[in-house]
Amino acid sequence: MTNEGTLEARLKRLMVFRVVMVTTLLLVAVGVEAVSETLLRINPFYLVIVATYVLTVGHALALRLLGARRALVFAQGIGDLVVITSLVYIGGGSRGGFMLLYPISVLSGSALLVRGGGLVLAGLATACYGGLLWAVRLGALPPQGLVDVPYLPPNALQYSVLVTGVACFTVAFIGSYFAESLRQAGERLEEAHGEVADLRELNQIIVSSIHSGLIITDPQGRILHVNEFGAQILGLLPSAIRGRDLREIFASPLLEPFAVRARAASEALARLEVTYQRQDGEIIQLGFSVTPLAERPRAERGFLLVFQNLTDIKRLEQEVRTKEKLAAVGEMAAELAHEIRNPLGSISGSAQVLLSEPGIASEQKQLLSIITRESRRLSEILNRFLFQARPTAAPRDPVDLGPLLEQAVTLLRHGPEVRPGHRVELTVAPGPHLCLADPDQITQVFWNLARNGLEAMPEGGELRVELRSESDDIVLSVRDQGRGMAGDEQQRMFEPFQSRSPMGTGLGLAIVYQIVREHRGDISVRSVPRRGTEVVVHLPAVLEPGTKAAAPPAPALSSAPGERLR
Repeated sequence: MTNEGTLEARLKRLMVFRVVMVTTLLLVAVGVEAVSETLLRINPFYLVIVATYVLTVGHALALRLLGARRALVFAQGIGDLVVITSLVYIGGGSRGGFMLLYPISVLSGSALLVRGGGLVLAGLATACYGGLLWAVRLGALPPQGLVDVPYLPPNALQYSVLVTGVACFTVAFIGSYFAESLRQAGERLEEAHGEVADLRELNQIIVSSIHSGLIITDPQGRILHVNEFGAQILGLLPSAIRGRDLREIFASPLLEPFAVRARAASEALARLEVTYQRQDGEIIQLGFSVTPLAERPRAERGFLLVFQNLTDIKRLEQEVRTKEKLAAVGEMAAELAHEIRNPLGSISGSAQVLLSEPGIASEQKQLLSIITRESRRLSEILNRFLFQARPTAAPRDPVDLGPLLEQAVTLLRHGPEVRPGHRVELTVAPGPHLCLADPDQITQVFWNLARNGLEAMPEGGELRVELRSESDDIVLSVRDQGRGMAGDEQQRMFEPFQSRSPMGTGLGLAIVYQIVREHRGDISVRSVPRRGTEVVVHLPAVLEPGTKAAAPPAPALSSAPGERLR
């Protein structure tokens, strides 16, 4: 509060105090008049009381119009001295009574003014009282209530004026001293309040600027505070987090109170990672750092937990591992090509020569056919390895994926992979769906995804294929109703040799991943155990002039955890 605001509040309190005192005096006068028969019909006190009310109303209007000013304080102080002098004149008081109101008035004025102002009011009060006594003594005023003043010796009047003056000046000094001390204390308090407010604002700015989650807990693991960014990471409101236990929020034994205490006591255990499921079903990886709060007794120390969303970092790490494995596969393919291809060709050629010999027995012919067939199968595996190692040129021709996908689905429906219990449904949004692509490689992507989806439904089910435009991407979605996958399987499904089929090589999805990456696209998988899997491929679209790709909502297993590979 400013000094002007403080002075205004004090002036208002002074006016309220004056009204209370005058009202009390009015009630006393009415009571005395009711029981006394010696007073005048029109009690002079009423005139003073009415004048005081009028003066107070005038002060209130001046305060409203002019604001809080020192001149208004002096005006109120002088008005109070006039009223008190009138009360002393009417009611008497050369030796007590209303004379005691002078120091009270001086004290109230001293509290509102600096020290010099209080002394001025003390001098005015002494002058008013002394002037009143000597005016009555000299006969300038009728005695009224001061009937004893004309008969008192001069030294008695001087003593009374001296006592009143000493009392007023003493009160003025004391009131001014305490008022000055109170003012200085108020200024220091206001300055300290401003510094605390600035520090609080600075602290809030710093905490809000930190792109990490901050959680403060008590020794029992109950959350006392969480910053806004941390609440956004968790997908909850700060009010929904405060007051709850760590284990209730994160559902992890790693954040039990005893575990948190142990980690806070050891730097080697201070960091940990926790899997957290948001309310929208998304599963994220959180990295925590635990430290004890300082400047408290050890038994009362809480904990500070700093956490970050490591999902993207883990995803990048997974991508790096996948690329490293693909590079290793490429090196292996080159070695296999060198070590196997020539002997394999010799074996196959020799078997075919023997098959062409006349008079060969049927049993030998069957064995030679097996050799030839297995040699071709090994050659196909070898070619897949070579595909992993061989760099391909970036596609440069625009291809409409709609007709290409319709043709591939038609072939799939009539292929041996589709069993009687299977249904293949195709939904193609209005196109065209143009992207720079190699038609053969895109067909290979679809066939590998479709075959995996059908293999995941050995008892039958629906395989839904969808092609649509989404923002600046062409989106191919393949969803099955099969057995689904857990989170660890989703993270490894694009790595080589991860096939769940006993007859598979585990290279199909690795090839899909490489093709999508070579087309500058993204591939993601969303799966729930026993509910099915959806694989979504995003490819950059080639927009025709004057057209804009539509963006309908993407159907997905909303409750399934997502894994996006880039």
